[in-house]
Amino acid sequence: MGALYHLGVREEFETQQQKARPALEDIAALENVDNDGTTTAGAQTTRVSASGYSGLTEESGAFHSLLEHVATYSFFLLFAAALYFSLTRLAGHNRLWLILFAVPLGMLAGDFISGLAHWLADTYGSERTPLVGEGFIKWFRLHHVYPKDICTHNFINTNGNTCILAAPLVALCLPVIWDEEVSATRAFFVLTTVLMTATTVATNQFHKWAHADAPPRVARLLQRAHLVLRPQHHSLHHTKPFKTDYCIANGWINPLLERIEFFGRLERGLSKLGMQRHKESE
Repeated sequence: MGALYHLGVREEFETQQQKARPALEDIAALENVDNDGTTTAGAQTTRVSASGYSGLTEESGAFHSLLEHVATYSFFLLFAAALYFSLTRLAGHNRLWLILFAVPLGMLAGDFISGLAHWLADTYGSERTPLVGEGFIKWFRLHHVYPKDICTHNFINTNGNTCILAAPLVALCLPVIWDEEVSATRAFFVLTTVLMTATTVATNQFHKWAHADAPPRVARLLQRAHLVLRPQHHSLHHTKPFKTDYCIANGWINPLLERIEFFGRLERGLSKLGMQRHKESE
Protein backbone atom coordinates (compact mmCIF):
# COMPACT_ATOMS: atom_id res chain seq x y z
CA MET A 1 0.00 0.00 0.00
CA GLY A 2 2.25 1.16 -0.28
CA ALA A 3 2.79 3.20 -1.19
CA LEU A 4 -0.30 5.52 -0.89
CA TYR A 5 2.19 8.38 -0.37
CA HIS A 6 1.93 9.27 -4.07
CA LEU A 7 -1.65 10.54 -3.69
CA GLY A 8 -1.95 14.28 -4.28
CA VAL A 9 1.64 14.67 -5.52
CA ARG A 10 2.20 17.35 -8.16
CA GLU A 11 5.14 17.65 -10.52
CA GLU A 12 6.40 21.02 -11.68
CA PHE A 13 6.58 19.81 -15.27
CA GLU A 14 6.44 23.26 -16.83
CA THR A 15 9.74 24.37 -15.28
CA GLN A 16 11.51 21.03 -15.55
CA GLN A 17 10.50 19.59 -18.90
CA GLN A 18 13.86 20.02 -20.56
CA LYS A 19 15.76 18.60 -17.60
CA ALA A 20 13.43 15.68 -17.05
CA ARG A 21 12.30 14.95 -20.62
CA PRO A 22 13.40 11.25 -20.48
CA ALA A 23 11.31 10.75 -17.35
CA LEU A 24 8.30 12.40 -18.93
CA GLU A 25 8.57 10.08 -21.92
CA ASP A 26 8.65 7.13 -19.53
CA ILE A 27 5.49 8.36 -17.80
CA ALA A 28 3.69 8.40 -21.12
CA ALA A 29 4.79 4.81 -21.75
CA LEU A 30 3.90 3.42 -18.33
CA GLU A 31 0.66 1.80 -19.39
CA ASN A 32 2.54 -0.66 -21.58
CA VAL A 33 4.93 -2.24 -19.07
CA ASP A 34 6.21 -5.61 -20.24
CA ASN A 35 7.13 -8.50 -17.96
CA ASP A 36 10.81 -8.16 -18.89
CA GLY A 37 11.04 -4.74 -17.29
CA THR A 38 10.64 -2.63 -20.42
CA THR A 39 7.97 -0.18 -21.45
CA THR A 40 6.93 0.17 -25.05
CA ALA A 41 5.28 3.13 -26.73
CA GLY A 42 5.12 2.68 -30.46
CA ALA A 43 8.66 2.11 -31.68
CA GLN A 44 10.23 3.43 -28.47
CA THR A 45 11.47 1.17 -25.71
CA THR A 46 12.55 2.41 -22.28
CA ARG A 47 14.36 0.26 -19.74
CA VAL A 48 14.84 0.74 -16.03
CA SER A 49 17.04 3.77 -15.45
CA ALA A 50 20.64 2.86 -14.63
CA SER A 51 20.83 5.60 -12.00
CA GLY A 52 17.39 4.90 -10.60
CA TYR A 53 16.50 8.62 -10.52
CA SER A 54 14.19 10.49 -12.88
CA GLY A 55 15.34 14.04 -12.16
CA LEU A 56 11.77 15.13 -11.38
CA THR A 57 10.95 17.17 -8.29
CA GLU A 58 7.68 16.12 -6.67
CA GLU A 59 5.79 18.64 -4.56
CA SER A 60 2.33 18.64 -3.04
CA GLY A 61 -0.04 21.52 -3.63
CA ALA A 62 -0.51 24.00 -0.79
CA PHE A 63 -3.79 22.53 0.48
CA HIS A 64 -2.64 18.93 0.21
CA SER A 65 0.66 19.78 1.90
CA LEU A 66 -1.27 21.31 4.82
CA LEU A 67 -3.45 18.20 4.97
CA GLU A 68 -0.38 15.96 5.02
CA HIS A 69 1.20 17.91 7.88
CA VAL A 70 -1.97 18.00 9.98
CA ALA A 71 -2.68 14.31 9.38
CA THR A 72 0.89 13.27 10.22
CA TYR A 73 1.00 15.15 13.51
CA SER A 74 -2.53 14.03 14.36
CA PHE A 75 -1.77 10.41 13.63
CA PHE A 76 1.12 10.25 16.09
CA LEU A 77 -0.94 11.91 18.83
CA LEU A 78 -3.91 9.61 18.21
CA PHE A 79 -1.65 6.57 18.01
CA ALA A 80 -0.05 7.40 21.36
CA ALA A 81 -3.47 7.86 22.97
CA ALA A 82 -4.92 4.64 21.55
CA LEU A 83 -1.81 2.70 22.52
CA TYR A 84 -1.93 4.06 26.08
CA PHE A 85 -5.61 3.31 26.61
CA SER A 86 -5.47 -0.17 25.10
CA LEU A 87 -2.45 -1.12 27.23
CA THR A 88 -4.07 0.39 30.33
CA ARG A 89 -7.26 -1.63 29.77
CA LEU A 90 -5.26 -4.84 29.26
CA ALA A 91 -3.30 -4.13 32.45
CA GLY A 92 -6.57 -3.70 34.33
CA HIS A 93 -7.49 -7.26 33.33
CA ASN A 94 -3.98 -8.61 34.02
CA ARG A 95 -3.71 -9.43 30.32
CA LEU A 96 -0.62 -7.49 29.28
CA TRP A 97 0.84 -10.77 28.02
CA LEU A 98 -1.52 -10.42 25.04
CA ILE A 99 0.97 -7.87 23.70
CA LEU A 100 3.05 -10.88 22.63
CA PHE A 101 0.27 -11.77 20.18
CA ALA A 102 -0.89 -8.28 19.24
CA VAL A 103 2.50 -7.07 18.00
CA PRO A 104 3.19 -9.83 15.43
CA LEU A 105 -0.47 -9.96 14.36
CA GLY A 106 -0.57 -6.21 13.82
CA MET A 107 2.70 -6.19 11.90
CA LEU A 108 1.62 -9.13 9.74
CA ALA A 109 -1.73 -7.52 8.96
CA GLY A 110 -0.04 -4.22 8.10
CA ASP A 111 2.39 -6.02 5.83
CA PHE A 112 -0.48 -7.75 4.05
CA ILE A 113 -2.36 -4.48 3.52
CA SER A 114 0.78 -2.92 2.03
CA GLY A 115 1.06 -5.84 -0.38
CA LEU A 116 -2.58 -5.77 -1.40
CA ALA A 117 -2.42 -2.03 -2.19
CA HIS A 118 0.88 -2.49 -4.03
CA TRP A 119 -0.48 -5.40 -6.11
CA LEU A 120 -3.64 -3.51 -7.04
CA ALA A 121 -1.68 -0.47 -8.19
CA ASP A 122 0.78 -2.58 -10.19
CA THR A 123 -1.88 -4.77 -11.77
CA TYR A 124 -5.07 -2.85 -12.49
CA GLY A 125 -6.12 0.45 -13.98
CA SER A 126 -4.01 3.11 -15.67
CA GLU A 127 -3.05 6.72 -15.16
CA ARG A 128 -6.43 7.59 -16.70
CA THR A 129 -8.35 5.70 -13.99
CA PRO A 130 -10.61 8.20 -12.18
CA LEU A 131 -9.55 9.36 -8.69
CA VAL A 132 -6.51 7.06 -8.30
CA GLY A 133 -4.88 6.94 -11.74
CA GLU A 134 -2.95 10.19 -11.94
CA GLY A 135 -1.85 10.43 -8.32
CA PHE A 136 -1.55 6.76 -7.32
CA ILE A 137 -1.29 4.14 -10.05
CA LYS A 138 1.00 6.11 -12.35
CA TRP A 139 3.61 6.58 -9.63
CA PHE A 140 3.67 2.92 -8.66
CA ARG A 141 4.39 2.07 -12.29
CA LEU A 142 7.01 4.80 -12.57
CA HIS A 143 8.69 3.47 -9.44
CA HIS A 144 9.71 0.38 -11.40
CA VAL A 145 11.51 2.62 -13.88
CA TYR A 146 12.99 5.02 -11.32
CA PRO A 147 13.12 3.11 -8.00
CA LYS A 148 15.44 5.63 -6.36
CA ASP A 149 13.03 8.55 -6.66
CA ILE A 150 11.43 7.54 -3.37
CA CYS A 151 14.72 8.37 -1.63
CA THR A 152 14.35 12.06 -2.55
CA HIS A 153 11.12 12.51 -0.55
CA ASN A 154 11.14 14.13 2.87
CA PHE A 155 9.38 12.63 5.89
CA ILE A 156 6.03 14.32 5.27
CA ASN A 157 5.96 13.52 1.55
CA THR A 158 6.86 9.92 2.33
CA ASN A 159 4.33 9.30 5.07
CA GLY A 160 1.74 12.07 4.86
CA ASN A 161 -0.74 10.42 2.55
CA THR A 162 -0.95 7.21 4.53
CA CYS A 163 -1.50 9.31 7.65
CA ILE A 164 -4.43 11.03 5.93
CA LEU A 165 -6.10 7.62 5.66
CA ALA A 166 -4.85 6.17 8.94
CA ALA A 167 -5.55 9.01 11.39
CA PRO A 168 -9.37 8.72 11.14
CA LEU A 169 -9.17 4.94 11.70
CA VAL A 170 -7.11 5.35 14.85
CA ALA A 171 -9.47 8.12 16.00
CA LEU A 172 -12.38 5.69 15.69
CA CYS A 173 -10.56 3.26 17.98
CA LEU A 174 -10.54 5.67 20.92
CA PRO A 175 -14.29 5.57 21.73
CA VAL A 176 -14.12 1.77 21.62
CA ILE A 177 -11.77 1.67 24.62
CA TRP A 178 -12.72 4.90 26.36
CA ASP A 179 -14.79 3.14 29.00
CA GLU A 180 -12.64 1.73 31.81
CA GLU A 181 -14.88 -1.32 31.96
CA VAL A 182 -14.17 -2.56 28.42
CA SER A 183 -13.26 -6.21 28.10
CA ALA A 184 -9.75 -7.52 27.55
CA THR A 185 -10.92 -8.88 24.19
CA ARG A 186 -11.94 -5.43 23.00
CA ALA A 187 -8.70 -3.89 24.26
CA PHE A 188 -6.70 -6.60 22.47
CA PHE A 189 -8.62 -5.99 19.24
CA VAL A 190 -7.98 -2.23 19.43
CA LEU A 191 -4.28 -2.74 20.20
CA THR A 192 -3.88 -5.08 17.23
CA THR A 193 -5.75 -2.66 14.95
CA VAL A 194 -3.64 0.28 16.08
CA LEU A 195 -0.41 -1.64 15.53
CA MET A 196 -1.63 -2.79 12.11
CA THR A 197 -2.38 0.82 11.18
CA ALA A 198 1.00 2.01 12.43
CA THR A 199 2.76 -0.67 10.38
CA THR A 200 0.82 0.39 7.29
CA VAL A 201 1.70 4.05 7.89
CA ALA A 202 5.39 3.15 8.25
CA THR A 203 5.39 1.08 5.05
CA ASN A 204 6.61 3.89 2.82
CA GLN A 205 9.39 4.78 5.24
CA PHE A 206 10.55 1.16 5.34
CA HIS A 207 10.25 0.99 1.56
CA LYS A 208 12.35 4.13 1.22
CA TRP A 209 15.04 2.69 3.48
CA ALA A 210 15.14 -0.47 1.37
CA HIS A 211 16.07 1.63 -1.68
CA ALA A 212 18.46 4.02 0.08
CA ASP A 213 22.18 3.71 -0.64
CA ALA A 214 23.02 4.79 2.90
CA PRO A 215 20.01 4.37 5.21
CA PRO A 216 20.22 5.61 8.82
CA ARG A 217 21.91 3.36 11.34
CA VAL A 218 18.61 2.57 13.07
CA ALA A 219 17.22 1.46 9.71
CA ARG A 220 20.15 -0.87 9.13
CA LEU A 221 19.69 -2.36 12.59
CA LEU A 222 15.99 -2.95 12.01
CA GLN A 223 16.71 -4.46 8.60
CA ARG A 224 19.30 -6.85 10.04
CA ALA A 225 16.78 -7.83 12.71
CA HIS A 226 14.21 -8.56 9.95
CA LEU A 227 11.78 -6.13 11.57
CA VAL A 228 11.45 -3.92 8.47
CA LEU A 229 11.79 -4.50 4.74
CA ARG A 230 15.33 -5.56 3.76
CA PRO A 231 16.94 -4.47 0.46
CA GLN A 232 17.81 -8.09 -0.37
CA HIS A 233 14.22 -9.16 0.09
CA HIS A 234 12.70 -6.23 -1.79
CA SER A 235 15.06 -6.78 -4.71
CA LEU A 236 13.00 -9.90 -5.50
CA HIS A 237 10.08 -7.67 -6.45
CA HIS A 238 12.30 -5.58 -8.72
CA THR A 239 13.53 -8.70 -10.51
CA LYS A 240 11.97 -10.24 -13.61
CA PRO A 241 9.05 -10.99 -13.93
CA PHE A 242 8.27 -8.21 -11.36
CA LYS A 243 5.16 -10.02 -10.11
CA THR A 244 6.24 -11.37 -6.71
CA ASP A 245 6.87 -10.19 -3.14
CA TYR A 246 4.44 -7.26 -3.12
CA CYS A 247 4.36 -6.78 0.67
CA ILE A 248 6.73 -3.95 1.58
CA ALA A 249 6.32 -3.22 5.29
CA ASN A 250 8.52 -6.02 6.57
CA GLY A 251 7.99 -8.72 3.94
CA TRP A 252 7.18 -11.36 6.56
CA ILE A 253 4.08 -12.62 4.79
CA ASN A 254 5.55 -12.70 1.28
CA PRO A 255 6.87 -16.29 1.47
CA LEU A 256 3.44 -17.61 2.46
CA LEU A 257 1.63 -15.60 -0.20
CA GLU A 258 4.09 -16.77 -2.85
CA ARG A 259 3.83 -20.40 -1.74
CA ILE A 260 0.05 -20.43 -2.07
CA GLU A 261 0.15 -18.20 -5.18
CA PHE A 262 -2.23 -15.81 -3.46
CA PHE A 263 -2.05 -12.88 -5.86
CA GLY A 264 -1.96 -15.11 -8.93
CA ARG A 265 -5.06 -16.97 -7.78
CA LEU A 266 -6.77 -13.69 -6.87
CA GLU A 267 -5.99 -12.26 -10.31
CA ARG A 268 -7.34 -15.36 -12.05
CA GLY A 269 -10.47 -15.21 -9.92
CA LEU A 270 -11.05 -11.57 -10.75
CA SER A 271 -10.44 -12.22 -14.44
CA LYS A 272 -13.35 -14.67 -14.40
CA LEU A 273 -15.47 -11.77 -13.18
CA GLY A 274 -14.29 -9.65 -16.11
CA MET A 275 -11.62 -7.65 -14.29
CA GLN A 276 -8.47 -7.80 -16.41
CA ARG A 277 -4.96 -6.58 -15.58
CA HIS A 278 -4.05 -3.21 -17.06
CA LYS A 279 -2.38 -4.35 -20.30
CA GLU A 280 -5.23 -6.64 -21.23
CA SER A 281 -7.95 -4.13 -20.42
CA GLU A 282 -6.69 -1.37 -22.76
